[in-house]
Amino acid sequence: MRRIRKSRLTKGQMARQLVYFCIWVLFGVLLWAAAVKTAALATGRDVDLSDVLTFAGAAFGGELLMLLAKRVFAKNSDDEGST
Repeated sequence: MRRIRKSRLTKGQMARQLVYFCIWVLFGVLLWAAAVKTAALATGRDVDLSDVLTFAGAAFGGELLMLLAKRVFAKNSDDEGST
């Protein structure tokens, strides 16, 4: 029988993991776009990745900005000092 782990993350840990996830996704999209653009240049084709890069930057960059704003403007009411 499998044992269920009931550990919860604090707000600071969840925010930190979300920041790491957003940075990894942005980095992955950047690497993917670089590989596609390099392959297109090698084969002599034209490719436009601006819409994909704009969406990824807006979605995940916006999430990072919202987390930053939450961190800056939140009241410090936790015992640990994290918001």
